Amino acid sequence: MPAKSIRPRAKALLTRAGVLLFYLALWEALSRAVGQSLLLPSPGAVLKKLLTLLPQQRFWLTLLYTLARTVWAYALGIAAAIALCALCCRFRLANTLLSPLLSAIRATPVTSFIVLALVWLSSARVPVLTGFLMTLPVVFSALVSAVRGIDPRLTEMAGMYRFGRAGTLRRVLIPAVMPAFVESCLASIGLCWKAVVAAEVIGVPKMAVGSRLYEAKIYLETDSLLAWTLTIVLLSVLLEAALRRIAHRALEVRHD
Repeated sequence: MPAKSIRPRAKALLTRAGVLLFYLALWEALSRAVGQSLLLPSPGAVLKKLLTLLPQQRFWLTLLYTLARTVWAYALGIAAAIALCALCCRFRLANTLLSPLLSAIRATPVTSFIVLALVWLSSARVPVLTGFLMTLPVVFSALVSAVRGIDPRLTEMAGMYRFGRAGTLRRVLIPAVMPAFVESCLASIGLCWKAVVAAEVIGVPKMAVGSRLYEAKIYLETDSLLAWTLTIVLLSVLLEAALRRIAHRALEVRHD
């Protein structure tokens, strides 16, 4: 790797490390100013608690269950968004009926969905429904906007060259909407993850990160609460980074 490309990366890493150290120092200063670990434990205390959680099998099973709910909700939301987009673009009546409903879903607070869903579903299924409802409108809106923004001349050209429906879809429609689709998927993964955890906090299923947060709050274990919160943040960053890398590679392969 050329030295010129290494230097910007090293500089970026040093900058991020400096920002991290700044906030850790601020956290430590605030913890000492408060003087009560119950209200604000130090970074060292939270790290120590996290290190005690890591060897526990229950810790990893809890993460696995929450991650599985998130992946399932996310996949269902994307699949439903693609299907509804195709339906709305094909039939104007479907777009007239569904667009207000999806706009209402986007405008409704996530806690309202969670409380209502707990009336109808088990606590283990509510997080999946909540994550699904957070993913669906974001991806759907991006897809519909992308489809409507396609240059009509491209579809006319496809007709002139007799691509057919399958050829037009593969050569014109998919390449045109792919960038917006990828960006909407990247934007919705964080929303889905947070919605799933929030539903777990309220519904308190047996194996869930949200349930551990609720238990830590009930028993006033602030260090445990912050350790689980730190885990949530780290997993969210890793999920988005992994998805971004997969998306970029998929786009590169398609362009090649």
